[in-house]
Amino acid sequence: MKKILIPVDSSEFSERAIEEGKKMAKAFGSEVVLLHIVGLKIPPMITMRFSATVPQGRPVDSYEDHEKKDASDMLTAYKESFGDMKDKVETKVIHGIVADEILKIINNTDVDLVIMGSHGIGSTLYRTLLGSVANKVVHHSKKPVLVIK
Repeated sequence: MKKILIPVDSSEFSERAIEEGKKMAKAFGSEVVLLHIVGLKIPPMITMRFSATVPQGRPVDSYEDHEKKDASDMLTAYKESFGDMKDKVETKVIHGIVADEILKIINNTDVDLVIMGSHGIGSTLYRTLLGSVANKVVHHSKKPVLVIK
């Protein structure tokens, strides 16, 4: 197992997936890709009278930049948590539809295993067993997926 993909957000489930990923990477000497998708969202103020600003007066393009910076900071902290293995950890921030972008990475790269949390930060209404993103990834991935509860 040469490369492990760990799609993450800032949820407790992602943190558990990272902990499992650390164990697997150490056991197999694997490289790790920490992936965060900045989901497609309509900033709150856009929907009100088609305003071109978001809360705190930020322009729309700045809103996306802010989301990407937050994601990058989160991934840097997660990478640092790998300690002496951090040199084998790559981070990626992508903008798009979360499950679709994860599947593109899985099915079009040399990833051998995916480790992901069962529910993400956006899962306010949990599905019976899996969150909607994890469910879609499990059912459409061409690679093995380990789902962490």
